[in-house]
Parts: sequence; C-alpha cells; structure tokens
Amino acid sequence: MHTLIFTGPAGAAATVAAATAAAAAAGGARTLLASIGPSHPLCALVAAAPGPDPQPLAPRLDAWLLDPIANLASLWGDLPGLAGGKVSGDELPLIPGGDLFLAVARLRTLAPSYDLACVDAGPPDGLLRALGVPDTFRWMVRLLLGLDRGPGRSSASVARAIVPTGLIPFPMEWTGNLQEARVRLEQLRDETVAPGNASVRYVLRPDRAGLAEARVALPALQLFGLAVERIVAGPLLPAVPGLEALRAEAEATLAEAATTWPALPLLRLAAAATPASPNVLAAQGDALYADGSPMPGAELAAPVRFVGPPAPAVALDLPGLPREQLGLTLSGDELIVRAGPYRRHLLLPDGLRGVSAIKASKQGDTLLVQPRT
Repeated sequence: MHTLIFTGPAGAAATVAAATAAAAAAGGARTLLASIGPSHPLCALVAAAPGPDPQPLAPRLDAWLLDPIANLASLWGDLPGLAGGKVSGDELPLIPGGDLFLAVARLRTLAPSYDLACVDAGPPDGLLRALGVPDTFRWMVRLLLGLDRGPGRSSASVARAIVPTGLIPFPMEWTGNLQEARVRLEQLRDETVAPGNASVRYVLRPDRAGLAEARVALPALQLFGLAVERIVAGPLLPAVPGLEALRAEAEATLAEAATTWPALPLLRLAAAATPASPNVLAAQGDALYADGSPMPGAELAAPVRFVGPPAPAVALDLPGLPREQLGLTLSGDELIVRAGPYRRHLLLPDGLRGVSAIKASKQGDTLLVQPRT
C-alpha cells in the first residue's frame, strides 16, 4: 500500500484527499480515505465518524478517521509491563504530535487490504511538529539522560549528559524500555516517510499568504524525509464579475509557484459546493486529474541522502526555501538544519561524525553539506 499524504488548509486538504480517493476507487484501486484529525473535516464530506475500524463508503472505497484517545488506550494495553501496570490507558495524556504515530501504527495493520491510502493530515504545521517528535525524544534520551543505543550510538552522549545515568532513580528494565522506544520511534518515522511508502500532495492556498507559507512548509516536509510529489492549488474561484482582483491574485500566485517549483506538477482545484456523495467526489477527482491518473507515479528520490566516502556529504533537497530561512549548526554527531520555524536534528553517518567544521553549497535545489578541510 502506498500512502498519499495531503496537507494544506484544513478544508481544502480534506477535499483534495477525498476527491483523489474517490477517483482512485472508481478507477479500480482498493482505496482507504483516512484522517488523522484532530478536527476531521472529512466528516462534512463523507458519512463517517471517528472509530477503530474503516467504514465502507462506495465500492473499493472505505473511510477511517482516527480516534486518538481510544487508539492510545488500545496501544498502551498491548504493552504490558511498560509502566508496571500502575497506569491505565485511559489516564494517559495525548502528547502533541502523537496523532501521527498512532495513525501510522493503525495504517500498518490495515495495509494488506488496500492498494492506496489517501490521508488528510490537516495543516502542514501540525504535521511538521509531529515529524519532529522523534528528534526531540532522541535529544532528551541521549543528551539529557545519557542513555544511548541503536542508530547513532555514541559514548559522547554519556559524557555530555546533564543528568548522569547513575543518578536516574529508575530500574534498568525501565531505562532499557525507554531507549528501545527512542530507537523504534525514529525507525517508525523514517520507514513512514520513505519515498517507496509515502509521498505528499501539497495543497496551496492561492494567495500571497498561502505562497509564503508554502515556501517554508514544502521544503520543511522534504527536510523530514517526505517527498512532495505534486502541488494542488485551490479552491480557485470562477471568473465572474466582482471577483477580478481575487482571480488576478490567484493567477499571479500560481505563476510564481510554477516558477518556484518547476519540477512539480501543478494542479488546479476549482471551487465547488460541498460534495454530497462519493460519486460527486469521484467526478471532482476526475476533473482534478483530467490530464493524468490520481494514482502515485514513479518512486521519487529520497529528499535526504547520505553520500559515503571518499567524499562524504549530506544532500538535502529543499526546493523554494528562501536563503534567509535556512540555518545549519553542527552539534556533536548531529547536523541541525533549520527551515524557517522548523528544525531537524540529523544523526551524521560514520564518514561525517567527528568533524569539527562543515561547509555548505547549493546545486540547484539541493544543499550539499560536507566537512570543511
């Protein structure tokens, strides 16, 4: 199952996800339309409610809306002994960003039944904050507590710990589970965003503010490993008297978007009333993809790549990111990359760990980070 992630203005992203899913199902693909909330705009588009299982909408089309609190309690119940049986699932707080990983865990169990999942992820800010959770957790476990194992293991973590391991008043079994959770969370994020498993269709609000947001959010998604496949601009108002200024701004926005991201197909979503049935959604999807298929195309290149010896480097595809919104910091064995308000901590591969200085150069939309010699 391939996952298409739709992110953008809440209502517009849900509409594009639903129209894509309906068109794909009408074309013969077993399709799951999913929403990871929390507000679930899809409820206004399809006859579905949050719950544990997919609900049928049309032939080959099901809908599933994440109920994060119920899913968290269920997942906790599958992990006996983690909290010594002293905390029940109903007592757990929902950590910001946890919706994404709860949804990923559930989608994995549903994957064998579908060819395609269209996921409404809501606005990009929430999605990006969720993708940064594993980095925050790693920082806490490695550099705050000095616990380290698995990918990126470094003895320097113990030496730099703010709270030495010997002062942690928890049993070794508990700290071992904490370390294992840190490793597994990073692996889950990286497996989820792998281009062979998922790609993004970015929904662009067709005005100057929407374009400014996209110039940071789109490359930030790629910074976290999610390859952006297409841009969908809309909803676009019709050319009628009284709307000339809005239409002119929208057309100017689309023209600049095409110049900023020339390698990405740019689709147009016409404004329309809220669809009343899967058939109407399918027709909307057919109009949106009139020049092609709603299905994913060829597998994209990973937007974050590590180049090995003899010339080790980190290659980052960050199309459209303004220069003033980019920042680089070397901290121990991590490369910290800032894209506007978003920041990713990348564990450096063996060929780059231990360097004391780096240099960066642009090759088109690709940022190449190398050791400074």
